[in-house]
Amino acid sequence: MNYRKLFVVLVFVLAIFIRFYNFSDRITFGPEQAISLITSGKMIKEKFSLLGEENVQRVNSLGHRIYSGALFTYSLMPIQLLFSYNPILITAYFSLLNIFIGVLLYKFALEISNPGTAIFSVSIFLFSGMMIYHSLFIWNQNYIILLGLLTFYTLYKLTKRKKPIYALFLGLLSGTALSIEYYYLFTLLLVLFIALKLTKKKVATLMLFLVGITLPNMPAIIFDMRHNFYLSKTLIVYLSDVIHGSRTSSISYYHFLQFAPITALFLGYVLHKIYLSRKGSAYILLIIFIYLNIRSPWIDFKAPMGMPGDLSVKGIYKAADMIAKDNPDNFNVVVLADFDTRGHVLRYPLEFSYNLTPKGVTDYSGAKSVYVLSKKSYDFDNPGVWELSSFLPYNESILTAIGREYALYKLSKQI
Repeated sequence: MNYRKLFVVLVFVLAIFIRFYNFSDRITFGPEQAISLITSGKMIKEKFSLLGEENVQRVNSLGHRIYSGALFTYSLMPIQLLFSYNPILITAYFSLLNIFIGVLLYKFALEISNPGTAIFSVSIFLFSGMMIYHSLFIWNQNYIILLGLLTFYTLYKLTKRKKPIYALFLGLLSGTALSIEYYYLFTLLLVLFIALKLTKKKVATLMLFLVGITLPNMPAIIFDMRHNFYLSKTLIVYLSDVIHGSRTSSISYYHFLQFAPITALFLGYVLHKIYLSRKGSAYILLIIFIYLNIRSPWIDFKAPMGMPGDLSVKGIYKAADMIAKDNPDNFNVVVLADFDTRGHVLRYPLEFSYNLTPKGVTDYSGAKSVYVLSKKSYDFDNPGVWELSSFLPYNESILTAIGREYALYKLSKQI
């Protein structure tokens, strides 16, 4: 028993070390993270909203943007206040959330199966390259992992007690996940199907499940009712666009993150079965799994994954600090390092750390100066983005180097 406890403690200690080693240089802070934090930050400082985050990449044929549910945005607000809007500390919260999911997985596996399965399952989960990767950035999808585990456990309880009240809990979990990710609808239907199969009181189960779905989505429902069902119509048009080929929508691995804990539990069960007959083989397989995942493309111990070149959150804040020291007035920002040229990764620290507000994301021609974070090799004489071409003609000067490849430039309007 003491050996098992020691092994579990060692697993969690190593998992925490792997996530927090060189932490500030490894976390990802890109446009998605910045937009999420700007959305919630504006709710704190400016105006509370029933809408969640605007999806800058999902626009239907009528020019209407898709908005996510507001729950993720609401969840960020107290964290931002607690950590003074610091993205490094906010990311640490999501790292600890991933560790907490591992704790729950271990406890649930103990209840559902046995200590051996629990140890193998939590080891597979915590040392998965995908889980380590997800624990190093702010993203609404990271909550889906927790919701998937809680849904699986609630279904397990339903198989034991057969009480319709569990359908309410399943609806709450599914409704919360749907608010975060619309693709969760397919998993939601699967959960409802299983719940109806497991209970005799079908009508009560269905009604409680629907009530559960509704409650987490009340902000969106209220907004829709007050604004001529804007969200519903936007989603319907977008779906029609996808069906008719005028818009593309792809399925990715992160649409299935709800199954990550269950997959770890299943693999842990298989490893425990192997352990019962061949202990050495089970340990060797686990070691191979951990080695391959730590050396996988999901993990880099020196630099952030998903950020271009040698940029990091430190480099972004260095650029923001230089802009603040330049004492700008009537200015805008551009970042030529990712899909979002409108510079949200600079807008966030400028607004919430330096109390400087750039002009709007469509107002570049009216600015006196534009600060650009880009590669040193960028050709400013022939800008390939609207944000810069609309600001022409301008004079260019470099303020500071950001890493080996990037620099912060100041473009001043020619008069």
